[in-house]
Order: sequence, then structure tokens, then C-alpha cells
Amino acid sequence: MFLKMINIKEEGVIKNQITLEKVVDDLLMVEIKIDINKNKDYYNYWRLTKTVGIPPLEIGIDEGGSIQSIVFYINETHFNEIKYMELRNEHGLLQVDTTIFKKKNDFIDIDGEYYIFFNGKELICFFEKEFTPDVCYVINRIKVYMKDDELIGFSIIDLSENNFSLLRSI
Repeated sequence: MFLKMINIKEEGVIKNQITLEKVVDDLLMVEIKIDINKNKDYYNYWRLTKTVGIPPLEIGIDEGGSIQSIVFYINETHFNEIKYMELRNEHGLLQVDTTIFKKKNDFIDIDGEYYIFFNGKELICFFEKEFTPDVCYVINRIKVYMKDDELIGFSIIDLSENNFSLLRSI
């Protein structure tokens, strides 16, 4: 069960915060704050829990259905080599269906995995074995990939040399 898109909001200037932090020698935590001007600590969470040996990927969604935070972990076994057709970039803040959450500050655990690959200076995280998005929405340095109105992945664009150095260290 992927997150279902219900709307795209036209937003003003949104600035992301992206943090890469080495947790242990062979594990890197990536934390993304979609809009640094939103300062809420508690969200509803959609989590992928099947990846063995590391904490789950978590996507935090506010009450309005906007994705506000993403946290995931990378170790040396996560990297994949795939080819995909690059899409035309759309712009806007994705809103997802929140009726899957039964109460405030709820979480949904999905027994699924996620995969990582590089495309130039872009780090892409996706949730299906076949990465075949049909649309991509850009929010500052974050791209959100959709297929049939369902979230199937996201990426961080314009990685810095420091980011690459940290990623190569695991």
C-alpha cells in the first residue's frame, strides 16, 4: 500500500534541509525536512520495515496531507544499478490521502523494502523493484516520483562533494 496522491498545492518558496550523518562505520542516516519553516515534531508516519539490519524508512505526513519529513538509512548493500527514463519536472507540494491513519500521530508499517541508486548528482530512493515513474514533482532539492498517483520514490538532487564523500565512506 503506497501513499496515494490527492492534490498538488502550488506553494511559494520552500527550502529543504538535508542532513547526512554517519551513525556507525557502515551505516548512514539521511534526514530530509521538506519545509524548514514547518516546525512540528509529531506527524503521522508511513514506514517501510522489511529492509533487514537497518531501521525503517519513515515518511512523516502532517494533518493536511503534506509530506514534511523523510528519514532513511543506507549501508553498503543498498546500492543498485538501474536505468530509467528521466521525466519532465513538475512543481508543487504533494498532498497524500491521510484517511489511512486511524488517529493523530499514527503510523502505518508496510512490509516492503527500499532501494538506492545514483543518477549523476542525484541520490534516488525507490520502493519497487522496477523503477518506472510516470511523473516527478520538484520541491527545492527534493524530487518526488509518482506512478498512477502513488508515491514510489523520491530523490535528493545536487548532492555536494561532501555528501558524496560521506556516501563513499560506508
